[in-house]
Amino acid sequence: MNNQTIRKTSVWPVVVAGLFLVGFTVLFVSELLQLSGDESSLPPAGETLTAQTYQDVVDVLLVNADVERGAALVQRYGCVACHTGAGADNRLAPNWAGLPDRAAERHPPLSAEAYLYESIVYPRAVDIEGYTGTMPLIYGSQIPDDDLGSIIAYLMTYRGDSD
Repeated sequence: MNNQTIRKTSVWPVVVAGLFLVGFTVLFVSELLQLSGDESSLPPAGETLTAQTYQDVVDVLLVNADVERGAALVQRYGCVACHTGAGADNRLAPNWAGLPDRAAERHPPLSAEAYLYESIVYPRAVDIEGYTGTMPLIYGSQIPDDDLGSIIAYLMTYRGDSD
């Protein structure tokens, strides 16, 4: 008779790898759902748009806004990836060149500052023709008010190169 050693392999590595895969999948799907947004990415239903819509909030945000800090924040939050340079050339998002003037006319009767606020906090409020609608829907809940005010103040001064 031949003495062959039968080696038993443990199933634990397979179980651990499977649990890791399941956990990663659950985390990925939950993050994806958060990025795709929900009703909080839309303005409150039934609200009539007026010149005062968002203006009280925006006025408070702009009190201590810092334009230079806003310039750094658009880098930190990754806004420049889609709104300037190659991203804007690829039509991912509107270029910021001439933004203060366009923002004042984009969603009447909102002021330019109120429109920028709406665009960041409720990116699904207005569809901009020719763009893919890839704006993350989480900025309204993830950008602190001080940062948001500085970003809006910076965007109101942005002149840059035109589209």
